Amino acid sequence: MNIYCPLTHFISGHFMFVLKNSSSPFPTAMLKGPQFQQSASGCTMTFWHYNSGISVGAANMYLHVAGVENNTVIWRSLYNKGTHWNRVTLQLGRITQPFQISLAKLSLGVFDGVSALDDITFQNCSMPPPVDQCPPHTHFHCVRSRACVERLQLCDLVDDCGDGSDEEGCSPEMQCNFERGLCSWKQEQSGGDVFDWTSIQGPSPTFNTGPWKDHTLGTTYGHYLYLESSAPQQFKDTAVLLSRVFQPTLRRGQGPSKSRHPCVFRFHYHMFGSHVFCLAVYLRTTSAGRGHMLWVRYGDQGNLWHRKTLYLNSARPFQILIEGTVGDDFTGDIAIDDLSFLDCVPYEGELPSLPTPPVVTTEAPTVQPHTCLDGEFVCGAQAECVHQSKVCDFRRDCSDGSDETSCVKDMCDFESGDTCGWKRVDHSSALIHAFRWLPDQGETIHNGEQYQRPINDHTLGSPEGWYMCADSSNGGYGHTTDLQTPVISSTGPQCTLVFWYHMSGFTVGSLQVLLMYGNSTHKVWSQTGSQGSKWRRGEVFIGISNNLQVVFRAKRGISYMGDVVVDDVNFQNCTPSLTSDQPCRPEEYACANGHCIPQDNLCDFINHCGDNSDEDAYICKGFSGYCNFEFDLCSWHQCRHDDFDWLIKAGDTPTVGTGPSTDHTLRDPSGHYLYLESSFPQAAGDTACISGPLLSYRSTQCKMRFYFHMSGDGIGTLSVFEKSKGKLHLLLKLTGDQGNYWQRREVPLSSARDFQVVFEGKVGRSPKGDICLDDITFSPGCLLVSSAGTEEITPSPSTGSCPVGLLPCGNGRCFTPEQSCDFTDHCGDGTDEKDCGTSCSFESGRCGWKSSLADNFDWTLGTGSVRGIRPPFDHTLNDETGHFVYLEATPVGLKGDKAHIRSSVWKESSAICKLTFWYYISHKASGTIRLLIK
Repeated sequence: MNIYCPLTHFISGHFMFVLKNSSSPFPTAMLKGPQFQQSASGCTMTFWHYNSGISVGAANMYLHVAGVENNTVIWRSLYNKGTHWNRVTLQLGRITQPFQISLAKLSLGVFDGVSALDDITFQNCSMPPPVDQCPPHTHFHCVRSRACVERLQLCDLVDDCGDGSDEEGCSPEMQCNFERGLCSWKQEQSGGDVFDWTSIQGPSPTFNTGPWKDHTLGTTYGHYLYLESSAPQQFKDTAVLLSRVFQPTLRRGQGPSKSRHPCVFRFHYHMFGSHVFCLAVYLRTTSAGRGHMLWVRYGDQGNLWHRKTLYLNSARPFQILIEGTVGDDFTGDIAIDDLSFLDCVPYEGELPSLPTPPVVTTEAPTVQPHTCLDGEFVCGAQAECVHQSKVCDFRRDCSDGSDETSCVKDMCDFESGDTCGWKRVDHSSALIHAFRWLPDQGETIHNGEQYQRPINDHTLGSPEGWYMCADSSNGGYGHTTDLQTPVISSTGPQCTLVFWYHMSGFTVGSLQVLLMYGNSTHKVWSQTGSQGSKWRRGEVFIGISNNLQVVFRAKRGISYMGDVVVDDVNFQNCTPSLTSDQPCRPEEYACANGHCIPQDNLCDFINHCGDNSDEDAYICKGFSGYCNFEFDLCSWHQCRHDDFDWLIKAGDTPTVGTGPSTDHTLRDPSGHYLYLESSFPQAAGDTACISGPLLSYRSTQCKMRFYFHMSGDGIGTLSVFEKSKGKLHLLLKLTGDQGNYWQRREVPLSSARDFQVVFEGKVGRSPKGDICLDDITFSPGCLLVSSAGTEEITPSPSTGSCPVGLLPCGNGRCFTPEQSCDFTDHCGDGTDEKDCGTSCSFESGRCGWKSSLADNFDWTLGTGSVRGIRPPFDHTLNDETGHFVYLEATPVGLKGDKAHIRSSVWKESSAICKLTFWYYISHKASGTIRLLIK
């Protein structure tokens, strides 16, 4: 058998290791230490252990105490610890009898590995030496050993003197080691907790949590109380232990008495395990409630018994509460032992109950006389009325601002716990431990929680600052909580919600922003999963809206490790516009309702006027390349020499954690936008591009506006080029995460030659990197090239005898572009109306009717079928050979999906123009057909 010896600091150093020389199927190697007479209360043993190999077996360290039949396991190693030395520190504590330490190595029949021991040291194990005298006020002179011990070590259930004199003459009702029950302590029985503390000997039942032994005896025979964190206990369940009642320590009108020593409470606690949560000590002066917290510890404190001393001060009779709280998994046991009071005086009475608050009768408020009409709001100021529609619109219409008093504030930093009108709506019926929004501070974070929510708020950047937190320590997987505004009566055209959010932790859930109109709610923004330990900016464009509520909805993840936090929630530019008595300035556009807006706001898919007159189709006709992607690509075209295509999408993108929740145009799940899908089969570096209409070099003051969304861990690059004569000139380049919200960019355009604009998206390093575009417009100074086509489209052949600017008819005549699709046959053979969809039986194709690229499935050109659910024959020929377009319910189409088919653009129509069509709906169909005019 080969032995691989571990290297220490010096290759010539020595250590003890296991060599297999037994044929037993279960060989044991035993290494015994010397016998020690006793140890002091602070005694610890440190050693270095090496345990490496695929079948290295287990190692146990035992404590042998003279006169005690069974040994106590004080350390154990079960598996391969890697090819390095591991440091181990064990707490031996006060042992009053001779004892010995041994290390046993147990292996199965196949032993393959190295187990070694080195550098054993003992610290603080010697008893205090005898002295002639001790400081009289702070120390006790032991009777027989003549050692000095601190006065605070008297009557604490630990023999610190070595002769037991520091524990002589102590009152049994003032101390408890749980060897014979709870002594004068009691379990909470009045409903103030969920379960009880449990008395136990030896190790707690769950491995890798709880102590191996008690603190009093230091062996498996000793008792202690522990909190069992396994089932049926649940996360945040509590167990409370109550002390007896004690007399006041403070005299009324005086401080602590100088004639006697202060009242002190000592205890030992053990908090070991990866899911240990909380142990707290309270002092209360009434028979109900927790009272005042004196001390608290959170999280794993190591596999050690710790001592804590608390000074007690109260002007009234009081008692002590010890509360343990269950963690989020079964490795969260908490133990207590050796509880004692020093210089505290028992009180023979009971604590009073909580005082009953006096019944306060308030007179009904006197309604001030007013002359306001129905539908008007009565201001607090005398003789003022405003229309009800002006209440909660971010403008103080009443001189005293009373119309905005019960509304959400336009800026909220949550300082001092002020929620600024935001209201919490809980969906859980749980009364305790419910997942809910609450104002909180970083200074309340306990050990380990700093990885789940921010230490510093966003406003002040300090632990003293406040934020709103949905604490995942409460609730269960998938639980939600809402934070919502009161009804906002109206908002302005540029109204935008801006906020900062923090989402960190392994299992953080999701945050959504919803707009609610009455009972109708739709999602406008969302984020899922950990976003790193930093504050991030969120933004939602609201625009002009009426009678809405804004909702922050937090959803809990699979465990407690990850809170959802928001701060600095602001409504920017949300005050509704006022009609001016002054005429609009030359650089402004006069809306039909009298409002004035900047010319730059025309035809940008946002209702700035409030009556949509700035988005009028006749005005926007002069804006080239105007496209919101609600039906197709408009005048934009996919490039032929790229790797894949841009897609039209509604709602969320397919990849979780990237992309917007809605489009920018409609700002609801039905709106469409253009997006680049970065997940499989696309690979990093793949590109997709679209090119716009061909613009003239004569364009002046030409600029393009568009909205983009680039959010995700692995976002790639969005580039904007100006293309002329096959050459590309870079205008704008955006790389990496730009924030989870739609942003506007404006790019000036000019060229000495006719040109196109090209958008190129490049896939990033991971699938979480969708790039999105919406609402592209060109200013009126951008002129289209008069000839049809773009550089991406092959120009049509020569028109023969038709002059420049005219199009040929099938019979040799010519017609102007304006004469097409106007319901008049200018050619005489129908050429100018051929693909307009003017009259169509679908016998010769679709006649210009096109399916939308924005839909998940399309209308199909087909014939009748006797066996199918579509009509057995068409309407035109009335037989199975006749054609029609149909939409058939298949697994491709999900409930609620839409499929559009659209005609070409007709120039105008007469006053008596009518549209006639025939339709068929099968008896199994549950959808609808709608006819729309755009």
